[in-house]
Amino acid sequence: MWRDDDFGNTLRTLRRRLTPDEAGVPASLPATRRVPGLRREELAGIVGVSGEHMKRLEQGRRRPSPSVVDALARALRLSPEEHVRLRALAGFAASPEPDGQVPREVTEPARRMLDRLTEVAVCVCDASWTVLAANELWHSDVCTVPETPGRDRNVVWRAFTETGPSVFEVPERLAGFRATVVAELREAARRYPADAELSSMISDLHALSPEFAQLWEAPPIPGAHADRLRVPNPVQGHLDLDLDVLTLHRGDLRVVVYTAA
Repeated sequence: MWRDDDFGNTLRTLRRRLTPDEAGVPASLPATRRVPGLRREELAGIVGVSGEHMKRLEQGRRRPSPSVVDALARALRLSPEEHVRLRALAGFAASPEPDGQVPREVTEPARRMLDRLTEVAVCVCDASWTVLAANELWHSDVCTVPETPGRDRNVVWRAFTETGPSVFEVPERLAGFRATVVAELREAARRYPADAELSSMISDLHALSPEFAQLWEAPPIPGAHADRLRVPNPVQGHLDLDLDVLTLHRGDLRVVVYTAA
């Protein structure tokens, strides 16, 4: 059963901060309220769902559809930033993609990060973990990928097809990394069901890698993301780098930052 207490708790908090007058609905009886804000049934009526459906959403026991999340955002008078946050908590991209395709554009904020973070290695990936752009330090210190588009630019594809040298020397860290990116790829496939290349790559990975197929069916492992990797270095033999991943909701991008102690 799907469960997301973060979404439910956030929804309940947002409902309680909005008054009936602000929501444009007449206050229901009794006039004296035990808690501030809209009642659950009032919000359900605005959104167009049943009171029981709203109850299950707030309890984290029902997955909302993208249209319901967007209707909630309108009913609750959310700011654009709050709307993005609510969609993220529900497991959806920052904004609906009408054609169901993975966004593959490096946004201006992501481009600024690449331009300004010159002392650390940085790359920008799309929701399927394909490298879209990187700074010079990333190319020289971390990884070399082809200039032309293709699967060899995809982190998940390289991890399971052994394309290029492995930069993870500690096996358990590689295992944690693989488990995490497979879980995130599964979520990307759910958000972008019409992306033909994403679907094709997932099918090919199932055929090529039994480990990928096993992880695809397994529940995600909390906190499994690798936080350090070892890369070969011609001068020092190797470099140990800390790895941090930032998610940019606009464009549904991953900014991966590598820093040395």
